[in-house]
Amino acid sequence: MINCETSSFRATTLNDQTIAFRLEGEFGKDINKELREEIMSALKDFGQNVIIDLTRVDSIDTSAAALLVECIRVSEVTNTSFKVIGINNKVKSIFEMLKLSTIFNNLELSQIPRTEDHMLYRSKFA
Repeated sequence: MINCETSSFRATTLNDQTIAFRLEGEFGKDINKELREEIMSALKDFGQNVIIDLTRVDSIDTSAAALLVECIRVSEVTNTSFKVIGINNKVKSIFEMLKLSTIFNNLELSQIPRTEDHMLYRSKFA
């Protein structure tokens, strides 16, 4: 787990092809560098599908939104899957303000099995 003062993330390997990142707190510049390195390594070096779980994210800044857009583009080039799940109303309003809401349109959630140390969620439409 990577911890900053107001944010953290944990990477959980779901299977050989998929890794999930569970973020907590504020998703912004304090966490972007480490998270970016982990995600890009998964997408580019290992060809893994990536899930970003924002269920426990309180706020998101423009640098974090830019990182998510970059990840989408890299996943298209590497022919991997990149999904953002668990978007709450606060984060959704930021995406709408940045005109990104159509990219991250997966608000209905359903529970999937608990991992060793936390719960992951997925869209009902996934």
